[in-house]
Amino acid sequence: MEVLTSIFVPIHREGHRFIAIFLAATFVLFWIYDPLGWFGVLMTCWCAYFFRDPVRITPQREGLIISPADGVVSAIASVPPPVELEMAEPEMTRVSIFMNVFNCHVNRIPMDAAVTKIAYTPGLFLNASLLPTR
Repeated sequence: MEVLTSIFVPIHREGHRFIAIFLAATFVLFWIYDPLGWFGVLMTCWCAYFFRDPVRITPQREGLIISPADGVVSAIASVPPPVELEMAEPEMTRVSIFMNVFNCHVNRIPMDAAVTKIAYTPGLFLNASLLPTR
């Protein structure tokens, strides 16, 4: 049973729409040409894998900071906070994590804290480590 639960992990709710699109495309590909349909099955499985949301068990000690995401730390730097957050601090530590297409793309809260403001900036689907910093 443990093997099944490690293979069939929950899917994040944001992924359901994308998986449905991939599945619909798979049916169209099967209708066009069977080998293309099997490619669609492979891509649909990859999409489900991309949006997996595995259970994570983290240590619960005071003062710990846990990685918020799978991936590789690509940079640690002191930077001014984003202007849109209207913070008074002159500089803060930013830890950048690069996630490839095989990493779990669910970000978690890395420490005991409270979110006091959210500012959304639309992304460009580019490698963020190659973009200029503010």
